[in-house]
Amino acid sequence: LADPFDVAIRGGPQTRPGHVAQPFLTERRMPVCSPGLLQRLPLRDPQALRHHTLLHAATLPEVWPLWLRAAGVPDLVPQASVTLEHFYLTLQAALDGLGVAMGPERLIADDLGAGRLIRPFAGPSLPARSYYTYVPEARADDPTVRAFCAWLTEAAHEA
Repeated sequence: LADPFDVAIRGGPQTRPGHVAQPFLTERRMPVCSPGLLQRLPLRDPQALRHHTLLHAATLPEVWPLWLRAAGVPDLVPQASVTLEHFYLTLQAALDGLGVAMGPERLIADDLGAGRLIRPFAGPSLPARSYYTYVPEARADDPTVRAFCAWLTEAAHEA
């Protein structure tokens, strides 16, 4: 955060000396897949994931094991596993019907709403990293900066 800015939006929490951090958006992760995949190979319960390909993000290797444990199937071995470099790639693979990905709820809201992705299970979901505003201490009392941060918080709670 070396460049001059009024507000930075980043995952957190992180300690940033010289900045005021404020959470504004929480996130949860859950399994998602394309409707076409479910037509070809239904998912009635988490145990049925043994017939599917699980899409893993290299940057989040612990997500699937944590979810499988929370779903009560910690020893499940899927038909296949594919690890992609970033979770955005896993989401694209899920959209393309290549497997089941762990989707961050807020980032996939439009895809869920449009029916491009489906949550095959009601739960569980896992907490994910929250989003924070980081404001340089020198800008913390600026009315425009405060109004923007308040708007972000309000918009996050309405979504």
